[in-house]
Amino acid sequence: MLPLNTHPNIDISLLNNNKPLLVCDADEVIFDFMTSFESYLNDQNLFFSWKSYALEGNILDKNKKEIHKDFIKEIINDFFKANTGTMNLMNGAKKSLKKLSNTYNIIVLSNIPFDFYDDRLKALKKNNLDFSFYANKGPKGKVLKEIAQEFKNNIWFIDDSPLQIKSVQLAEKKIKTILYVGNSKLEKLIQYNKYWDYFSNKWKKNEEILLKME
Repeated sequence: MLPLNTHPNIDISLLNNNKPLLVCDADEVIFDFMTSFESYLNDQNLFFSWKSYALEGNILDKNKKEIHKDFIKEIINDFFKANTGTMNLMNGAKKSLKKLSNTYNIIVLSNIPFDFYDDRLKALKKNNLDFSFYANKGPKGKVLKEIAQEFKNNIWFIDDSPLQIKSVQLAEKKIKTILYVGNSKLEKLIQYNKYWDYFSNKWKKNEEILLKME
């Protein structure tokens, strides 16, 4: 077990050392977070402004004024409480991950609040995506660095957040990264200060990159 700020602690012994490792984000990578989240906001008479690649500053009240950052955590928690078990999958995610699992160990690493770990685990299993799943807090670079120190085969990391990609690349250079943004509205907001090795907006492309490189 690795002594990390994840729930539960990551168990490297579950991995097959003869296969490379793919560490995959969940929200907006496996699960269609933004479609569900925007619908949830509208039901609460709130709105998403799509001004930037962040939650803070984009959630507006009925008068189109920004919700103060102190209330965003409550909104996010209420959203996950209501929607973790019912979010649709990103287009192509299930098919590609199933195919990739023949070549890769797969770990799902999500910054979902720990309180909703069990709901997310059930959602993965309901969709026949029965991979090792861990909830994380904060930047993922520290977690990936610790994994890389113990796991000696190649490691890949997929996330929709440029900041998470950056944290991994700064922490451990040998990990290859894919910034995957399947939502066209989010893709338009990316600022290309490019820390990622590859960019993708389709799971089929993720699959092609990963299978070509191993």
